[in-house]
Amino acid sequence: MGKGIVRHFLTRGVYVTLVEANAELAEKTRQDVRRAFDSGVRAGKLPAERASEWLDSLATGAEISSVRDCDFVIESVPEDLELKRRVLASIEQVTRTDTVIGSNTSALPITALAAGLASPCRFAGTHFFNPPHVMPLVEVVRGADTGPEPAQRLMDFLTASGKRPILVKDCPGFLVNRILGAYVNEALRLLEQEAGIMDLEGAVQDMGFPMGPIRLGDMVGWDVIYASNRTLAASYGERFALPPLLVKLDAQRRLGVKTGKGLFDHATATSEPTEDLVPATRRLGSGELKLLQERVMYSIVAEALRCVDEGVASAGDVDEAMILGAGLPCGPLAWADEIGCEKVLSDLESLSQRYGARYWPAPLLRICVLAGRSLSPGKPKE
Repeated sequence: MGKGIVRHFLTRGVYVTLVEANAELAEKTRQDVRRAFDSGVRAGKLPAERASEWLDSLATGAEISSVRDCDFVIESVPEDLELKRRVLASIEQVTRTDTVIGSNTSALPITALAAGLASPCRFAGTHFFNPPHVMPLVEVVRGADTGPEPAQRLMDFLTASGKRPILVKDCPGFLVNRILGAYVNEALRLLEQEAGIMDLEGAVQDMGFPMGPIRLGDMVGWDVIYASNRTLAASYGERFALPPLLVKLDAQRRLGVKTGKGLFDHATATSEPTEDLVPATRRLGSGELKLLQERVMYSIVAEALRCVDEGVASAGDVDEAMILGAGLPCGPLAWADEIGCEKVLSDLESLSQRYGARYWPAPLLRICVLAGRSLSPGKPKE
């Protein structure tokens, strides 16, 4: 992630100082960035002079004091609370009092990370999406002590560099990963109870998703999803209870592409579905496939509604974040408006009676129905 962040800013004309744990790692990272630029030159996509200019704008080293004069510093060390706290405290000690500090964490609470800082007001989350030199979305996460002026400076800087920052309130899972966590959990429950791997993959892709949830999980790594969703379960309770299949995949180290096998066998040329944990197909009828699609869609819509209701992000930002960060064909709030708030409310109540509280509609939806309002900003109710 750190290398991808460096590549992005270099290509936007930003002078970057990269600090690694030691000089050898710093040099390796520099050479990795060089190879990436050289590849673009060889492919005819990048002039050699431009690649040279970008690399000349990169300083590397192993001394934290190297960031002393930086306007913005982004920490991107592994997801360990105490390690990040130590690194962030070191950054704060050597930087100017007006330097804005960010953390590229995907799950750790920003307020907790800031607890050891003398000036937490100038600290915020900067959650880049992978690969960061390609994906436009960045979640800018406001901790309890994040000041409005540093947050706005960070938003402006990211926008000027070609990113699309979304301002998000600090909460477990932030925004995109929280909604995706509900979606992937529901997909795994469907495999345990209702669907085969290829039934689910096909049904979801028929809805316009770029890939199904099982190929997504194999690509991301089931250990990563397990760790993230375990955090969500600890914070949100039964609504995010871990599916037994997810626990089994992590325990058996069936992690996906990184281990060669998850719910697909990546040792085969075409990555065929495995059949030892769940069937490849159950040959569902049209009615069963329709219910499967509804459960997938409403798992996303229900959690997106809760995020808006809790003030995690605005409805418009939720929709944009899920399109840019998760590849959804449509924002979940716009999706709900298209279906109709009254029907969404009725469907969620029915699903919650059948499958549990994870489908229970957020109060916001009932208010919109009673008030005759739409969920998407600026959209009149038809």
